[in-house]
Amino acid sequence: MSLRERVETAVKQKSKIVPFNEQVKGLCQCADCPTHEQCEKNEIVFCSAGDSDNSSAMAQKGCQCPTCELFSRYNLSEGYFCMHGEAK
Repeated sequence: MSLRERVETAVKQKSKIVPFNEQVKGLCQCADCPTHEQCEKNEIVFCSAGDSDNSSAMAQKGCQCPTCELFSRYNLSEGYFCMHGEAK
């Protein structure tokens, strides 16, 4: 991983539980979630990166977090990370 990629990852990762890397991005199901249509199109891995830039204007339309492999892999217990922020 280049220095630039490491810096970008460090900036995006807010969670101390879920890393922000290519493997995690590949497992992420955020883009397929019904609530994601209210997010910026390039936003994913909210359990690591934190809430959407649009979170204050979003409404709950269903949450796929509990069905995501990241949810079980990192023993997460909440959902709607896009609205409530990263896993803590």
